[in-house]
Amino acid sequence: MVLRLRRQLLVGLGAAVAGALLSCATPTLPLPPPVAPEMSTQGLPPGEVRLSSTRGAEPNAIIVTYNRNPAVPNDQRVGGAQADGVGTWDAVITASKGDVIDITQEFGSTRSPSTTIVIR
Repeated sequence: MVLRLRRQLLVGLGAAVAGALLSCATPTLPLPPPVAPEMSTQGLPPGEVRLSSTRGAEPNAIIVTYNRNPAVPNDQRVGGAQADGVGTWDAVITASKGDVIDITQEFGSTRSPSTTIVIR
């Protein structure tokens, strides 16, 4: 009787450990790229553009913007914002008409593929 109880306990413990290991190996869903934002230069000095998106990102995600234009100084090529609780965000970036901007979102340790836009 004790031997059978011990065997059942070991089998149950082994199943629990195997289940835990397999659940850790299960891939998480990939983080989608943010939705392409609206662009505006209204009220901004020349060379700046406001990017904004309503519910276009994961709630509270970090939004990273990168201007590919090598003529823009390195310290002005990268910017970003944090989305609010419903995924709405806006950021003012250094950019001019024709500049190509990559936009990604980060949540925890996951980074999305980029959404690429051209400033118009």
